[in-house]
Amino acid sequence: MMDFECKFIDVLFRNSVYFLDEAIGYINLGVTEKRNMVLSVVNMQLAMELALKASLADNFGLRKILVKKQADLSDEELECLFEQNNLKIKGYDSLKNFTKTSEGNIEAYNFERTEYEYMERFEKYRNQILHSSYVFSDEECSQMEKDLIHVFVHILGILMSDRTDYEYRKFVQEYLNQNEYSKILDNPLYFQELQNFLQEEYDKLYECPHCHARTVTPYKFCASCLTDFNISEDIYAFVKCGWCGEKMVICDALNIENNDNYTRGLCLNCGEDTTVYKCPKCSGFVNAELFDTANCHEDFCKWDI
Repeated sequence: MMDFECKFIDVLFRNSVYFLDEAIGYINLGVTEKRNMVLSVVNMQLAMELALKASLADNFGLRKILVKKQADLSDEELECLFEQNNLKIKGYDSLKNFTKTSEGNIEAYNFERTEYEYMERFEKYRNQILHSSYVFSDEECSQMEKDLIHVFVHILGILMSDRTDYEYRKFVQEYLNQNEYSKILDNPLYFQELQNFLQEEYDKLYECPHCHARTVTPYKFCASCLTDFNISEDIYAFVKCGWCGEKMVICDALNIENNDNYTRGLCLNCGEDTTVYKCPKCSGFVNAELFDTANCHEDFCKWDI
């Protein structure tokens, strides 16, 4: 991918983040007030349009989203158009419909009928609001907060998340204004949708010892408070749980040596606590309450031959 393509995609993505931040801000203010509802809807749709363009260009190349007249140009001609702010992108409907095709609805998206209904509904809202007028029904008003959060989590959460590597995946929440994001975290509708999303994405979730939400992925990243417990073995360590058998007992690896190489650990799966031992010779961590004499324990290192 050419350097100018990467820059163009990045601008689309960053602009999408700006509009999404605004949408979340108005949701936090309360969409029962008409002004907040209208502004959150318009900003959410603008974020969705830009995110779709950025994602398609990233997955299929810049030419896939450009109008045909420009898609056939050389790299040098496209770079010149980019520098002149003259790149022309296909309409939202065309791009949205592309993702419905066998070529476009790749595993990274895997959108279903429900998601397309939300895309089309919010497009209708945005077009009517900006080009004419739109009178929201009582039912639409009462459902709007839930609908906005669904679009945020299940559509933008897909388009704006890096899903190429699940272990080191970045979630859209990591790019957002953290002040506004911290507020929406307290919204029970958002929390429920986030859990629904994660349950669809991962086979199992674990409880976060920081925010106490069951939103820690199998790769030891909390998609709620955004804490990465896998960031360094110098900070956190994990050992096998003697109760449920999963290697999800977390402990403080930073200060364990100050306590004669022992500390307490908590299983993020079943909630049981245990004692963790750090071998001073090999620096390995073990569950001391498994009483496994073949593993490291006091005065014995399994690697010390």
